[in-house]
Formats: sequence, C-alpha cells, structure tokens
Amino acid sequence: MTMASVNVEYINPFIQASQQVLKQVANIDFKLGKVYIKDPTYKVDQVVVIIGMTGNIKGQVNFCMSIETAKHIASMMMGGFPVSEFDELAKSAIGEMANMIMGNTSTLFSQKGLKVEITPPSILIGENMILSTSKMINICVPLLLDNGDKIDMDVAFMEN
Repeated sequence: MTMASVNVEYINPFIQASQQVLKQVANIDFKLGKVYIKDPTYKVDQVVVIIGMTGNIKGQVNFCMSIETAKHIASMMMGGFPVSEFDELAKSAIGEMANMIMGNTSTLFSQKGLKVEITPPSILIGENMILSTSKMINICVPLLLDNGDKIDMDVAFMEN
C-alpha cells in the first residue's frame, strides 16, 4: 500500500483538529513532518495516548511522544505552570488534549457526512513499548512542535 492509495481526505481532519486544539489549549504551533505509512508493529516513545474510533472509520489514533514533550504540553496547557514530573494532573492534561483533538476530528468528519465516534483516552507510559495495529493501515503524521519537540500521531484504520 502506498501513500497515494490512502485517501488524504481521511488524514486532513486529524491535522486540522490538531492545529486548532494545540493552538487553542496550549498556544503551540507545529509544522507537519513527512506523512508516511508506518509498519503495523512498532516501538513507541515513553508516552502513548490511544483513542479508538468506530462508525464510518474504524481504528485508533495513537499519540506518541517523549515524557519531556508530554510535560511541556501539559505545562503549556496550564498556562506555563512548570511541570517537573509526569503526574496525574499532567496525564489528565495530555489525555484531554488528545480527546479534544479527536472530538474536533469527529466533528470535521460529521461535516463531510461521516459518522465517527471515539472512545475515552487510554494512556500508556513505559520504556521500549511495542504497539501492534495489525489488520490496519497505520499512517504516521509527525507534528513537529515549534520548540523542537515532536508528537507522532499514528492514525490506524481498517479498510472497509
């Protein structure tokens, strides 16, 4: 499967929602890295927020980032309040950020006549984790934050 055969219209709402939410809740801008098809089984950074999708698009979105990136985003969401450890408050902030991005994505899809419902976020924290999204196409959308940090937004969906 090549990028050309993946419907770009499916990816744009995720990017658009990410731009809106990160700017709105954390005053963070990002540039888009090169979007590519990622192997369905892959190693992940230290923090992953997983949100499932059902409806016209079935699959999940994995927001993968380092602990440092997660702490930075949580700090920005709390108005610059320093976040020295990735505690419950910081986890809650990161989960909420991902939830808002997916909620906005869902709204953008509904404007195109597609129904997409999302699950509550699950947050994984650890070293050398391996995620497997077998039976799904996994598209990595790198969000390159203006401070040099990065979030890999991995959009994994099943073909109907």
